[in-house]
Amino acid sequence: MASSGSMRRFNLFSLLPFALLAAWPLLGGENDPESLLSALKRQSLGLQFEKNAAESTQLEFSWINPVTLGYSDSRNDQFDRTQIRRELYVTVDQPIFKSGGIWYAVKYAKASRKVGELGIEAQKRQLVKQVVATLFNFHKNRYQILKQKLLIENDRIDIERKKEQYLSGDLDSGFLDQAILKKNQDTLQLYVLQDTQAQLHKQFRDLSDADPESIPLPHFSIMKESHFLEHHIDLARQKAAIDQKRYFNVMTWARYLPTLSVQASYIKPYENNYYFTGGNLYDLTKPYWSYGFRVTMPLDINSFSTIESTRVDYLGAKIAWQESRREAKNMFEATMKRLEVLDRMIALSKEDETLYASLVESTREQVEAGEKTAYDLKTMENARDIRRLDQKIFELDKQLVLLDLYEKSYDTVP
Repeated sequence: MASSGSMRRFNLFSLLPFALLAAWPLLGGENDPESLLSALKRQSLGLQFEKNAAESTQLEFSWINPVTLGYSDSRNDQFDRTQIRRELYVTVDQPIFKSGGIWYAVKYAKASRKVGELGIEAQKRQLVKQVVATLFNFHKNRYQILKQKLLIENDRIDIERKKEQYLSGDLDSGFLDQAILKKNQDTLQLYVLQDTQAQLHKQFRDLSDADPESIPLPHFSIMKESHFLEHHIDLARQKAAIDQKRYFNVMTWARYLPTLSVQASYIKPYENNYYFTGGNLYDLTKPYWSYGFRVTMPLDINSFSTIESTRVDYLGAKIAWQESRREAKNMFEATMKRLEVLDRMIALSKEDETLYASLVESTREQVEAGEKTAYDLKTMENARDIRRLDQKIFELDKQLVLLDLYEKSYDTVP
């Protein structure tokens, strides 16, 4: 009955019409999970965004050739006196038509910028997942330590009972030895948990400036599958990569088609410089312009192979996106099944807690009547408290499962 009740609650919960992933606001503020990252890590991520923006801007205008500004000073003694020539010049050699290549070069740069931004955002979300998972495991470990201490306390009670029975001759020594062995094993497990607690504390402080002891825990809730797939950051990045490779394929085509370039220069000579030809004397100190155009088209034996390679990259990106979407869908379905199992475990723990709570009351009445001992009452109380701790542990396990969805869900996918 516990599992069927859990299933009803799970199905009702999964049909909620909204698709919020977390109760924590994800758009900023003190309770944003991203605020758990240390200031240095946030600063490092910010610098990566700035670098990506600068590189994409540089790529967007890479088709514009630089204007050349120069100054020359030359001398020769070919004639009776030394000839001096000095001039200032400005030259431009700029493609203005590349059979569509310029337009797609700009689109390629913008697509590359989006791919870079989504890649950095995915990296940031991995860090956020790491710090939040460490926080969850830190508190889960604390509950496990409390549970372990209750188990050890029950072990001690069991040893006292068996010790009395052994001394009275009602119990074989093997049973007492087994009870002592179990208590030692549980104590060793407690030491392991305490060591894990210290390691988790250290891991959290490596990632965050906050104190894991006092920071409020986030709470994630179930989202709809359609929302998860629509806002999946890896799928968004691969979709942007498809556009990027498509534009690059067109750019590659344009590289082997006609290109029209304009050329212009302005030259300002200095010094008294003249040139005599055909009975005319020309003053070479006057500034002058030169301009024209050039049409070029490369003939490359490897052009077909290069174009085919970029086309295959584009088609491969489309296939990779389809495969990733299928994997994301399978991940969501597997997550829902894991949550269903955890809901059943929580429901079972609640039933056990209710049972032990009734046993506590009955045992307390029997203790007052002298029919049971204080050991019996304490054992029942510890068993009830262990089931309560189990529920807290399972709830944190659910949050860790939902955290996998949070890592991949990006609310502002362009």
